[in-house]
Amino acid sequence: MSETAVLHFPQDEVEERVRYVLSVIPALGRSVLSYQQSLSLQESESAETDYRLMKTAEGHAETALIEALRSRFAKDWLDADEAGELPGDNDFRWFIDALDGTRNYVHGSPLFATAIGLCFRGTPVAGVVQAPALGDVYHAIYGNGAVRNGKPIRVSSVDSVARSIIATGLPYHREKIINELIADISAFISSGTGLRRSGSAALDLCWVADARYDAFWEAGLPPHDLCASSVILSEARGRLSGLQGQPFHIAVGDVIASNDHLHNELLQILRDSRKVEGLN
Repeated sequence: MSETAVLHFPQDEVEERVRYVLSVIPALGRSVLSYQQSLSLQESESAETDYRLMKTAEGHAETALIEALRSRFAKDWLDADEAGELPGDNDFRWFIDALDGTRNYVHGSPLFATAIGLCFRGTPVAGVVQAPALGDVYHAIYGNGAVRNGKPIRVSSVDSVARSIIATGLPYHREKIINELIADISAFISSGTGLRRSGSAALDLCWVADARYDAFWEAGLPPHDLCASSVILSEARGRLSGLQGQPFHIAVGDVIASNDHLHNELLQILRDSRKVEGLN
């Protein structure tokens, strides 16, 4: 894994938790899809009401997920995107984003995901990411490999940025880093890569793990978006680091994720672009 190597953790307890999550997310996914059909963005008249609609949708999904986890693992810590930290009494902590890609969701787009990550003593050890509108469920346990819908997955073998598809995201609070964003995007476009933005970081990282993308970068992501998908990517033989090559950690939030073959070239592109713009 890209943070600190995990030498010892209760494998059976982690497996129990992942099995449980996999057993409950189909129903949760159906509920999320049903609720999406009831939304009507056409009735929203302003950015403010759009925002309230998104928060209501995420709260609906998150409440059901928290209740499911609390009913079985009442002593586990929970850290949810909307509800925040819910205290526990053991070494397990869940990081959950019930709707990653909320704006997509309220617009009727299928590009959203539910991300459920599990840490043991501060280190991510398992993750489940469901994209219910796409019919995909990704999951991984540290040391056991990564799968999509029960079948093993692995990152791509593309070894040239010019042949790659790279994804990125645009943080909500982007004003302070707008120059860096423009410089980074310009540099990657100039390199010849195909650039994509799905609007769901958790899904983007799973698609790197599944060889649908070759790399992904973004700044300022919360641990709720990174915990589950970072385990899935690592177990698919991918590589994670900070934007300047520093060790990756979910608490930092700045990430480059790749198939490993492209990683050093990606880092160099970012360094060069920011040097030219005088941003380092």
